Amino acid sequence: MWLLRTSTAELEYFHSPHDVKGGYAILSHVWQDYEQSFQELQALHAQLVANSRSDLLRSRVSNKIRECCILAESHGYDWLWIDTCCIDRSSSAELSEAINSMFQWYSLTQVCYAYLEDVPSDQDIHQHNSAFRRSKWFTRGWTLQELIAPQSLIFVAQDWTVIGTKASLAALLEYITGVDADVLTFRRQLGDVSVARRMWWASARKTTRIEDEAYCLMGIFGVHMATIYGEGRRSFLRLQEEILKRTSDQTLFAWGNVLPIRMAPFREQISYTMYHPDSHIFAPSPAAFAQSGDMYPVPMQIAAENAIETLGIPKWMLDSSLQQSTRSVVTKKCNDVPWKIPLPDFMVTSQGVRAELLVVEASAGKSTLAIAVLACKDASTNSFIGLLLRRRIDSETGLKWPRYHVGITVCGMHPWMRLRYRLSQVDWARHALSFNSSGISARWERLYISHRAPSRSPPLRVRSDTAFRFVFPRWLAVELAKQGFTPDVELPETRGSAVKLAQKASIATFTFTHRQLPEAFRIHIGLCAKAPWATATFISLGPQIGRLEASTHSTVSSTVTVPPDSRPRVHPAKSRWYSSRYSCDCGPEAIFSWTNSTRTFGDSQRNVQLTFTHNIATNTRLLDIRVGGAVYQGFAGRSGPNARLLHSLARPLLRVLT
Repeated sequence: MWLLRTSTAELEYFHSPHDVKGGYAILSHVWQDYEQSFQELQALHAQLVANSRSDLLRSRVSNKIRECCILAESHGYDWLWIDTCCIDRSSSAELSEAINSMFQWYSLTQVCYAYLEDVPSDQDIHQHNSAFRRSKWFTRGWTLQELIAPQSLIFVAQDWTVIGTKASLAALLEYITGVDADVLTFRRQLGDVSVARRMWWASARKTTRIEDEAYCLMGIFGVHMATIYGEGRRSFLRLQEEILKRTSDQTLFAWGNVLPIRMAPFREQISYTMYHPDSHIFAPSPAAFAQSGDMYPVPMQIAAENAIETLGIPKWMLDSSLQQSTRSVVTKKCNDVPWKIPLPDFMVTSQGVRAELLVVEASAGKSTLAIAVLACKDASTNSFIGLLLRRRIDSETGLKWPRYHVGITVCGMHPWMRLRYRLSQVDWARHALSFNSSGISARWERLYISHRAPSRSPPLRVRSDTAFRFVFPRWLAVELAKQGFTPDVELPETRGSAVKLAQKASIATFTFTHRQLPEAFRIHIGLCAKAPWATATFISLGPQIGRLEASTHSTVSSTVTVPPDSRPRVHPAKSRWYSSRYSCDCGPEAIFSWTNSTRTFGDSQRNVQLTFTHNIATNTRLLDIRVGGAVYQGFAGRSGPNARLLHSLARPLLRVLT
């Protein structure tokens, strides 16, 4: 680790915090728009050394670094660590090491200075709306571990005046941050706090980078993992996977809304989806634990005994399910009869998180709903908690172990009346899931619970209207202009301006006129009784003249006649001359019959290729037009001087002619 010598602000490298004689001080702060970096500090030092003025280094560094050095030196510390300038961020290995070691570095420091740049020194910090209570320092993700880890932490105001210590302000800090005072004063070990409550501490905090939502919590949970900036929310999933490897605390899964207590069976409409972020056993972000601060773990046998007694589950029902369990190691008594509890281990697999839990569900019918009893309680209601599960209906039938998603959506009378629940109080399972009418069954079951969203995108709703909409690519007019073609109207490029064919027997027509040759091509897109169709034809506008290479100066031929159309025309379809061999009267011109939705019209001399690409999200087709053939070969591309001339004039001509 790199440390600043407080007397000079020079950087020096130490292999370990234990190698620093006399210890070191450390700074906790909120980054501003500009912070002096490791490279900038080293460059400044090298410049001063070259001028034999290295003694001026501390006076030339940023105000934050200089004032912190002065404060630490006045307190008797020779060395200081500041994350802005003591990490070489150009080295990914050094950055990863620093992030993984940061909690340890803060815990081994002799003193931590929490610099509150937005807090004046002349204000009563205990006032209800004081700047201290509202300080941005209490809202950032990284400062959570910087508050918890140090044995000695001193708060300093914007003028570097000491405000107070973590120990003396423990009660106020608990009120502001939610972190228990006995944790801040080390009367309680951090590892004794439930996973859900530690997540709750971070649920309202923010980080600049999404990945740091996970990385700033690694030390609080005692895990290490690779830092991969760019992976997004995947980092928080990896964090939970690492936590699961190191703890049996099932409050890791106790996040989200708890189904409220109800005296009547469940009657509202229920919907399910595997694509909802709450449909998986792992949370998408720390914010998901906003209501989980009162969750705490209990022994699995206590949670199981409660479910058996309150729900009236007969012992023989559990015995039959235990015959399939191979990991039953905990022996208890229920009604003076010994029974065993499977080892509640969890493992992340490609099929989901594999677990062995007590599962309660309806004993009759084809219900896919169930409750998996978790080894945790909610202190706010003094109730045992279970996961609301929905059995997956897969095409893969005959699987030995069932697979589940988490949570249900309760739908009210209006679209906005939709509430998501993923937890339930075990004591009210009969009412919550309408088990009264059919009774319940319970068993110890090995199951797989979805832990992340499917890699494929969710299916999009099919629009109720059958209108055929299409637009043109934004670049199409420019590319056609390079070949000498100008459209008779401005081509629609956005869905708001898309051509919409909703009525049967409607046609839209576009004409593209050549600027040098007295000809054009015209495309028709229509809607017949059953499907959309399209066609393209070439039309002559007058006597032929020479090819483009015969004239190098003329831009627009005087013999070219611009069609009088000023907008795409929609008119009744004309009668078709051929008999149909397809499902639509449009015959081979029916777009749905084209291979890969593309077709070429014309011959080797002149041809037009039409290609439709369907955007399912907007139910709109993108129409690409490609012109080819021997006649237009000299106009294609940008290789010759005439082609370059056309390209330079393409946009101005389009604006004039449209």
